[in-house]
Amino acid sequence: MKPPLSLNTFLGNPRAVEILKRAIEQDRLPHAMIFAGPAGVGKCTLALLVAQSLNCLSPDKSIACGDCPPCRRIMAVIESRHLECLSLKGEGFCGSCANCRIRTKRHPDIWLIEPEKTTIGIDQVRELINEIAFQPLEARYRVVILDPAEQMRIEAHNSLLKTLEEPPSRTVIILVTTNPYVLLETIRSRSRLLQFGEIPGERIERHLIEKQGRPAEEARLAAALCGGSLSAALEFDAKEYLELRRQALQFIALILKGGKFAEASALAAQVSKEKQSFQLWIESVMTLLQDIYYAGLAAERVGQRDLLEDLKRLALAVPRSSLVSVIQAIGKLKGELKVNVNRQVALEALFLSLTQNPAR
Repeated sequence: MKPPLSLNTFLGNPRAVEILKRAIEQDRLPHAMIFAGPAGVGKCTLALLVAQSLNCLSPDKSIACGDCPPCRRIMAVIESRHLECLSLKGEGFCGSCANCRIRTKRHPDIWLIEPEKTTIGIDQVRELINEIAFQPLEARYRVVILDPAEQMRIEAHNSLLKTLEEPPSRTVIILVTTNPYVLLETIRSRSRLLQFGEIPGERIERHLIEKQGRPAEEARLAAALCGGSLSAALEFDAKEYLELRRQALQFIALILKGGKFAEASALAAQVSKEKQSFQLWIESVMTLLQDIYYAGLAAERVGQRDLLEDLKRLALAVPRSSLVSVIQAIGKLKGELKVNVNRQVALEALFLSLTQNPAR
């Protein structure tokens, strides 16, 4: 039987989880926290599990039972995060379909504030401030989660700052972000920063096999390509990936064999359209480059065995020093793409830098 989601079964970032468990046990949880780290590692889910532990009627130390009424209603917040109304298809909520019924079970004192369209606006924060001026309706602790907090408008930042300066009793505010330094310094100084890292690939692979029932080969590929993000691994589509992998291998071949810029530019335009699929594509490029490197040295270390002969041919096409330069350049590009650079232009510039001035 699958164990209930709890602080004990949370995947990854054990140090952050242990800090939270100890703070809850000792009743020393800060009134304001920042959960900062890569996307898809479960920061918001962990914030909701903290809310569950704070409000469980039958906790075992810091671990919620998962079965009492507050636990079930907070779990409904987790379950409903990405649910669309089955009747209105994302255009609102009818209140009566299966997904809407899950939403109606959510705990009234657990606030999950997410962007309306693209930003968290001043009206959302003002509504929150008006609400937390009063004691919680049912919970021992009201928990407010803003995710992603970096998408607050500046006036929302300023409004929230006033609340953090005079924090209300029995209220915990958690700001979830991939970049804490986008938040006002005055907000950061009044909050406890908890840093998260990527989840190790072997842990994600084991989770996909044991908890999700994924085939071993698909789980291995998903774990290798998800960049340490469990949510990306859970959304991994093997059929979609094969097409992305084909495009990634084509781009690598153009670089290693000094192909035409027009071909590289057309491919860059094609793969840059969708941000989400582009992230998987760039991870595929990096994984294929690593396999090409090992194909020329130790073939048993190649992960994508079905491409072994193609990878060997590419490994023989260039000196190893050139391949290392390409791997380093792709790694640098991955870092640059975490800010809002133009993806197509970045790929074209990378292609030109590697083909016009190759490190032979």
